[in-house]
Amino acid sequence: MSPKSGGRAQRRQRRMLLTSMLVVIGITLGSFAAVFAAKWSPRLGLDLAGGVSVVYTAEGKNITSAELNETVNILNLRVNGLGVSGATVQTTGTNQISVSIPGVTNAQGTIAMALVSNQPNSGTSQWFFNLAANGSQLDSQLFTVFGQTNAAGIAVLNKIAAQPVNDYSSRFGSDFATLPTTGGNFVVVSSVVPVPSLTALGFQSAASFASTSSNGISPGELLVIYGQQLGPAQLTTGNGAFPTTLAGTQVTFSGKPAPIIYTSAGQVSVVAPYGIAGLPTVNIVVSYQGVASNAEVFQVKPANPAIFTLNSSGTGDAAIEHFPDFSVINAANPAAPGDVLILFGEGYGAATPATTLPDGAIVGSTVPVVADPSTVLLIDGQPVSTSYFGGAPGLVNGVLQVNFTVPQLAPGSHEIKLQVAGRTSPAGVILHTR
Repeated sequence: MSPKSGGRAQRRQRRMLLTSMLVVIGITLGSFAAVFAAKWSPRLGLDLAGGVSVVYTAEGKNITSAELNETVNILNLRVNGLGVSGATVQTTGTNQISVSIPGVTNAQGTIAMALVSNQPNSGTSQWFFNLAANGSQLDSQLFTVFGQTNAAGIAVLNKIAAQPVNDYSSRFGSDFATLPTTGGNFVVVSSVVPVPSLTALGFQSAASFASTSSNGISPGELLVIYGQQLGPAQLTTGNGAFPTTLAGTQVTFSGKPAPIIYTSAGQVSVVAPYGIAGLPTVNIVVSYQGVASNAEVFQVKPANPAIFTLNSSGTGDAAIEHFPDFSVINAANPAAPGDVLILFGEGYGAATPATTLPDGAIVGSTVPVVADPSTVLLIDGQPVSTSYFGGAPGLVNGVLQVNFTVPQLAPGSHEIKLQVAGRTSPAGVILHTR
């Protein structure tokens, strides 16, 4: 059976729905800032390394427990994506969320505030680079790390440090008592270029938000990458296209450029190139304005099935439409036995050779057919027949569409999963029936 894609208006509506789910994390973080007021207060007990505790308090509207918990999930994804260990995000009362983040050690290459010993509020515009691992001396004194350089930057710093030192304090003040010079001239740093920074914890499925470190990456999988200095300050999309360079950002998988769904300074969403199929591992590098990040390496898996959810958290109501009116299925609009539904997911792996499309293509008359023949749709753990299992017409190559008829089910909530190549999508995704 061919995929039910609807007319042009329905395809445009569907594309808007899926695109909004892909970028909702970036948008939600912006709207979240407008709803919650941040109240900063230092908590010195967080690893004794300049950690911070933030309390967000709802203002201007009545926040439900569901909205509060959804925001906790979003913040957890963002904080853990930075690779910070020991961070906690939790609700406090009925309208607050507390975020506790331990400080980062003064390791080699990190940048820290210059403080008066044991006085955390004494920071000014002065800061310094750690040319060696100074954590044992500086962490307990609350010298707070706020950035880092890369190997090339450390090499430049070591060259500066190797220059002769002269005392110019009588002319310029005490801060210039140990001024490096070269050939009798001051050493001048002509430019400081922000370096993109990645951690393995910052890679997640764009549908389930499962960790890439645990699950690996499949060809065509839609991913969200969290980090620092990955792109422009404002979230930028390709306006319906999925180029391999967007607003100065490029992401490569073992040298293969990936189509970009959106980019921003703190997160990027991409489609893993299908060319990684067959590789045992893949190393991923994000470049911004020509400056490359560190590389992170992951295992390549044949498939990583996941189902999109309406709240873009990876759990809750599945992204399912009713055919033929394309209304969204949820608790307020449950499905009935015998209804034909369209489910959206991703991570199905490679398509058959005859139906393989270029990376970043919009699925049209040729629809990708999943190469693995053992695909299964499960409702409450039981297999359900499907009439279509492949690429989603009108959406970017990599998005999965599954058409099925609702079997006889009791009214209520039912867990729905996908199986591809022996791998099962994460739990917690719901189909509502009446």
